[in-house]
Amino acid sequence: MEEKLYPSIGTLRYSNEGYRLVVEVDQGIVDFYRSLIPKWMHVMGSRYRAHITVVREEKEEPVCKEHWNKYQGEEIEFFYSPVIHQGKVYYWLNCFCKRLEDIRLELGLPVISQYVIPPDGFSKVFHCTIGNMKI
Repeated sequence: MEEKLYPSIGTLRYSNEGYRLVVEVDQGIVDFYRSLIPKWMHVMGSRYRAHITVVREEKEEPVCKEHWNKYQGEEIEFFYSPVIHQGKVYYWLNCFCKRLEDIRLELGLPVISQYVIPPDGFSKVFHCTIGNMKI
């Protein structure tokens, strides 16, 4: 059975310090899916507003830095899966976006997902954290 994906729009934001690039997304998406997790699990919200990480600060550094800040404020259409994923600490939704893949390629960063196979038409699985169980 093929998984349904929902479209949404966010805004591209580059960090002025370090190399952090995110798409700011509708906080309502994160709040809604976090509300579906049973209260007894004590899941807390993230310290950041709702976002999709495109470049992870301190984990990645663009090879082609001349393209940094190139698309600041651009509206980005993306798709997300309504399936809530859970790890040892985090809860998240998988997100997919060809435009973000293109931006990563332009920055000289890989677009292959190591652990999750994206749906047809996409190369990389991004994610949007909806909560965590940090103490």
